[in-house]
Amino acid sequence: MNAVIVSPTTSALDLALAAWIDAKRGRSGSVRTAETYAATLTAFRAALHEVGLELDSDPRPVALVLQAWCGRNTPSPATYNQRVSIVSSFYAFAIRRGLVAGTINPADLVERRTVPSYHHVRALDPVQVRARLAAIDCASVQGLRDYAVLLVALATGRRVSEIASLRWKHVRVTEDRVLLEFPRTKGGKLMQDALPPATGRVLLQWLQRYYGADLSAVSPEAPLWTALAASPRGQRGAALTPRQIQNICRSRLGVHFHALRHTFAHAMNTVGAPVTLIQSRLGHSNLATTSRYLAALQRAENPYGAQVEALFVTEEPA
Repeated sequence: MNAVIVSPTTSALDLALAAWIDAKRGRSGSVRTAETYAATLTAFRAALHEVGLELDSDPRPVALVLQAWCGRNTPSPATYNQRVSIVSSFYAFAIRRGLVAGTINPADLVERRTVPSYHHVRALDPVQVRARLAAIDCASVQGLRDYAVLLVALATGRRVSEIASLRWKHVRVTEDRVLLEFPRTKGGKLMQDALPPATGRVLLQWLQRYYGADLSAVSPEAPLWTALAASPRGQRGAALTPRQIQNICRSRLGVHFHALRHTFAHAMNTVGAPVTLIQSRLGHSNLATTSRYLAALQRAENPYGAQVEALFVTEEPA
């Protein structure tokens, strides 16, 4: 965890903010998450200043400002609730440590908005995915890299940040399988995935194409996914960022990377995997979460649709 730097002019609130961000960074291990939290709290604090309030003001008017600020620019219910949750996290942290006076969390006075369970999830059509993957030119280095990263994502259901964080030290190769370790998944869990045979072979083909046939000479810190040309964002050979991997997914499959996680879960369910196994592979802490997730992915499917249709349709028009 990074040390919190305190100067003679640091106020108690500034110290509370810095300590909270430092704790979030240490817990999640994600710089991006810490930056999002910091930006959200900074913007909310500015909204308080607009009406002459501060983070440690009376929680009742602070709650009114929070409610109005969270609703700015007509956000989705999920975004609205995320803003409330981030602010709530700060106050919970500060109150526990006595960094603000009182015991009332202003965010507790703000009602969350109703968000349909997993209303946004969509699984890709396997036939379309297979066609799009087959269209990738794996004879080229870039094509093989892109093909490998997409296969690994589809075979594991991991988040883009987890895929991007992979290094050679996270790969275990035996005679019959390739095992990946994901040391920093959501919630700080250590996860492992034994890749299906074809996916494991493609991953090794890509690594050998880029690093050479003797992978034992590769540095443990070498990234699995590398930039193939210098760009304003980095040098050739640098690890691909989550955004760059997102771009690969959009370019090759035409979707946001998280759709691959939805597709993995739906495919597991389709082939008959137990819900408990799907829960384990996705890293969900609660089985009910997985059940709602799978139900949302299947909401358009009616297993009795053909039978219902037969009650009304006897023959198709010529």
